[in-house]
Amino acid sequence: MKVVSIVTYLFSLVFIAGETLRRGIGYFSINATTMIEDYVCGVLLLVAALLWSKRSKNAYKFMVGAWGYAAGGMLVPFFAHLEAYLRGVQIRSDHPVDDLNSVILKGVVWSVCVICFIVTLKTKQHLNFNEKNVPA
Repeated sequence: MKVVSIVTYLFSLVFIAGETLRRGIGYFSINATTMIEDYVCGVLLLVAALLWSKRSKNAYKFMVGAWGYAAGGMLVPFFAHLEAYLRGVQIRSDHPVDDLNSVILKGVVWSVCVICFIVTLKTKQHLNFNEKNVPA
């Protein structure tokens, strides 16, 4: 879980800073939903990571929820872009059909999210957190 905790901090930046650097703040006027979805994901991951670091009694729930949200949020972007690539049909103007690198990147991000979600679900470490934020 230590690796997942580190990846959680890293991916909170990936979702927040990555989306901002990739599209720019001006993209809110084009597709605010996409921006908000990634920002919410980043904030959920950051809160989960902070709670986990503080050994909060709610850390496990936040970690599971944040990674579940991230995995679900990346499902459509990855598979829709993959399908468009395989069919040779452009589905969005900002997703060129021949951009295989974006498909691979989205697949890696989605895979990491799913792996972290599963690892978090399987961990027993949450049983070691007590209500006073002190290791049991």
